[in-house]
Formats: sequence, C-alpha cells, structure tokens
Amino acid sequence: VARVQGARPIRWRIYIALGKVYQAQARREAAEDAFAIARAIIAELATDVTDISLRENFVKRAGALIPRLRDLSPRQLAKREFSGLTERERQVAALIAQGKSNREIADALVVSHRTVEVHIGNIMSKLTVSSRSQIAVWSVEKGLLRMAK
Repeated sequence: VARVQGARPIRWRIYIALGKVYQAQARREAAEDAFAIARAIIAELATDVTDISLRENFVKRAGALIPRLRDLSPRQLAKREFSGLTERERQVAALIAQGKSNREIADALVVSHRTVEVHIGNIMSKLTVSSRSQIAVWSVEKGLLRMAK
C-alpha cells in the first residue's frame, strides 16, 4: 500500500520491521534482503535533501535503526554455498560422484549403511533431485571431488 501510494518515507521503516521479523524467524537471507531495500530507500530519500548536514544526519540516524546481522561462521558460509548440505552430506555427495556404493561410503566414513541412506535422502531432498547421478553431477559442478580424497 505504501509503495502504491508513493509513501517512500514510511517504506524504509516497513522494510526494517520486516527484516526484524525475518531475523526473529532465523530467515537470514530474507532479513538481509529487507535491510538492503531499506538502505536503498534511505539513500534514495537522502538524495532529495539539499542540506548536506541534514542529509548526513538522516542517513546516519536511519541507518542506525537497521540491526547488524552477525557474521556467518565458516561452517554456516559453507552450508549456504552448498545448498544447505552439511559437511558430512557433502562428503557423501563427493563419494557418490566417485561412483562408490552405499556400503563403500559407509566403510569410508565409518558409519552404518543406514546412516548413508539417510544422508542420501537428505541430500536428494535439499538439492531437489531424484537420483544418485544428479547428486554426482551437482558434486562435480560444486568441486566436491577434491573433498573426498
């Protein structure tokens, strides 16, 4: 409604509030997007302010209302880069790409055959694929083969 009515001054506050909701829901990417839109609107509004000190004050105070998101840990960064797969799931995917059977994967990772099956099911779900060959293709595209060595 604010966008349709051209109410730019309220839109940046709406996006900050939306970002905080996403943040509370642990939806980091959505929160980042909402905060980025808020920053863009703030910058856009600031260009209309001719007085330099007022412009700087507005940008500073409005920007201070946007919470900083904590930096992602290396593990979280890797998980994001690899479609949500955990480190162990990435290892399983790499071994699949090497043509290993479930039994061979279980032996290599010192886990049960059933655990490997669960990992493969999780991988298929997260990648939205339906076959081992699709997992293998994805693994090669992501450069996971060097992980399994």
